[in-house]
Amino acid sequence: MIQNAICCLFAALLVVACSPSEELEHSTTTEEVPTENPICFNHSLLVLDSATYFAAVNSEFLHEFAFAEERQLEGYKGFYLFGQTNYIELFHPNSFEGNVEAVGGMWVCHASLKAHHLEQLNRTTDDCIDFESDELFQYYSLVLNDSVEPIISAWEMQPDFYESWTKKSYHDSLVFLPVDYNSPADTDSAAHYVMKDVSGIGLSVTPADSAKVVTYLQEIGYTSATAVNGQRRMSNNDQFIELQVSDSHHAPTINCFYIELNQTVEPANEVIGHSKLVCERDQAIWYFGLE
Repeated sequence: MIQNAICCLFAALLVVACSPSEELEHSTTTEEVPTENPICFNHSLLVLDSATYFAAVNSEFLHEFAFAEERQLEGYKGFYLFGQTNYIELFHPNSFEGNVEAVGGMWVCHASLKAHHLEQLNRTTDDCIDFESDELFQYYSLVLNDSVEPIISAWEMQPDFYESWTKKSYHDSLVFLPVDYNSPADTDSAAHYVMKDVSGIGLSVTPADSAKVVTYLQEIGYTSATAVNGQRRMSNNDQFIELQVSDSHHAPTINCFYIELNQTVEPANEVIGHSKLVCERDQAIWYFGLE
């Protein structure tokens, strides 16, 4: 429910968010991004316990750290932290009207940076890969445990939606910019804060799910694997997913965000509900699920 609602409502938000003045703010550059990583991280969702959610919304530290806003949209309310090319969405169990979400519920969404790239990916690997499309996006998703909800997805804008949203022409050899998927106003505002971008995500996965998660990540470009502090870290050279295999959670969840900073900062440890944001030099790690 949570991912389906966000996909539909987020897409609707993009369509209506572009006022005449904002249309002029879209980049018209023809600069191409490196094509060795044709899929990049775009945003993620995480459901927090209510105490941690409200602590985050009211944290002066977070509002100085990042361009952060609580937003009421049609059918749900969430807390957003924006980087320059990607962002974080946080919710509490009752954020969605008519639904109660489980604490730890999550979705990680990537963006395709090459036209028709998702169509070329392997769709027959095991029974956990789902490929579908609507009038706005194509989706290449990892679905686990007979759930209808994806755990990780990559999406790619359809031609008509790309042209209406970016005000740029679509062609079959198009190379998207990472910011093409985001609000120009949010991206511009984020540039004035300490938080630059999410560079990595820590995922807790069960032993039964770990092989499927690895297979999916390899399919979308996370082909380099190293061991870091006893965890398997999979990288596409620009970003990484770190897997903690554990029976503590019955479903995958996000245990931390690795965040690249715009500037060097003094060491800081900020407790936010049952989470902790640790900053040092030009990096930060935000840990979740602490007792």
